[in-house]
Amino acid sequence: MPYNESDFKTTNINYLNKDFVSLKRNLIDYAKTYFENSYRDFNETSPGMMLIEMSAYVGDVLSFYIDQQYREMLLPLAEEKRNVTHIAKMLGYKVKPIIPAFVDLTVKQTVDANTDDINNIVPDFTQAAIVDKGMKITSVTDSSIVYETLDYVDFTVSGSGQDWRAADTEVDSNGLINKFILERKIKAISGETKSYSFSISGPTKFLELKLPQTNVIDILSVYDSNGNRWYEVEYLAQDKVPKERHYYGDPNRTTAYTSGLGTQFEDDDIDMAIPVPYTLEYIRTSKRFTTAINDDNTLSLVFGNGVLKNGQQLETAFFASEQAGITIPGQASGLDSAIDDTLGDDYDTLGESPAHTTLTVKYRIGGGISANVSSGELTTIDTVSALNGASTANISTTNSLPARGGSSQPTVDEIRERASAHFATQNRCVTKADFAARTFAMPARFGNIAKVFVQRTTAKPIASHMMEHLDLDTSGTVDSADINALYNAIGSLGDAFGAVSSLGDGNIMQTDISNLY
Repeated sequence: MPYNESDFKTTNINYLNKDFVSLKRNLIDYAKTYFENSYRDFNETSPGMMLIEMSAYVGDVLSFYIDQQYREMLLPLAEEKRNVTHIAKMLGYKVKPIIPAFVDLTVKQTVDANTDDINNIVPDFTQAAIVDKGMKITSVTDSSIVYETLDYVDFTVSGSGQDWRAADTEVDSNGLINKFILERKIKAISGETKSYSFSISGPTKFLELKLPQTNVIDILSVYDSNGNRWYEVEYLAQDKVPKERHYYGDPNRTTAYTSGLGTQFEDDDIDMAIPVPYTLEYIRTSKRFTTAINDDNTLSLVFGNGVLKNGQQLETAFFASEQAGITIPGQASGLDSAIDDTLGDDYDTLGESPAHTTLTVKYRIGGGISANVSSGELTTIDTVSALNGASTANISTTNSLPARGGSSQPTVDEIRERASAHFATQNRCVTKADFAARTFAMPARFGNIAKVFVQRTTAKPIASHMMEHLDLDTSGTVDSADINALYNAIGSLGDAFGAVSSLGDGNIMQTDISNLY
């Protein structure tokens, strides 16, 4: 039987109508279109309208939660703090439970003058103290406001060429200097150090330890009962961690005055030297953990998935681990190399999980908007200790500038904006200006950078040029005449070649070239 399209009534079903009124209207239109002979009672009090409205209600609720869930997955639109925090973590930004205040403290120590040479009166450095980090200072107006120093206060070294003519002094009745007032600047943070111990029995993958207190600013140290230190990392796959070492605790150094090549200056040369109190090295360890903020504003320590079986843990390798390596059929071992070896060893795990030990965690809590104090308030020293055993009786502190930066928990909008900024930077160097800025940003405790020049180049590494332009003879020596060719090939390395020891016959040993490289 032939038919015409007009015999069939159609309606456009718009799936974008997600509110109750639109859904109800669409259901009524749908019923009128496809059930015109079966149902015609669209009165508001009819049972059929009750079913239509209930269906529209269910559709409205489902549509709301679908939209809400999708919106909460987008950083610019998310509203719940928990979701914003998780998205920020995914972008590499760690949310702080509270924002601490910072201040520049002026620390002074009074020492006697050394009058052995009446024409050259200098401080008696046998009385100078090396104050340990974590010196505790409280406000004179509110004893609950506590600040702690972030670095050592070393009165035994000076970055001003040791010209004591400008130093504060005290004179006796004869007008002679009998005391010097040594002054140092140091950063301090609002907060107080606490300690908590966890007793751990059997091994657990991705062990999570929750600290009992809120407003934890940072983790200072984690040690197990065997004296091993556990290091905080950005992510568990990071197996190389930076380790700072102060010169006072370094058995290879006896003074902070050290050249860039690691050689120590003589006493006569110290006037021209700049103190370098710290050395920095990267160590490889499987004892590592990350931190995570919980919904109740507490902090948790999360360890790796490495469970040792019958092996042992060393600083340079991770043996006999349950997840060590990836087995590939037909090969005797796992992966041979990694695309990026900075992300960890192919045969390593995501870090070791502690077991059958006691972990002691030292952490700092505090901060907040109440920690912002006026200038001149931080003068009461509660706790101070000297590493070198010197007296701390004549040490005083004050803050010439107000303490600033402290605030309460970051809001959703603050987390959103800071996470966006962090994702844009990514701690990466891309342009030449990035490399220069990162170089200048190196902390002064590792040395001072006077000038930086960054240039793009496609030149080969120094080692490749050496192999091409140095003619090694059978005796393993290099004729000094070949240095000119090498100099022209790889650029201005005249200063660098000063570090190569030349032999009396004008030859340079191949081993010296390796040392230069």
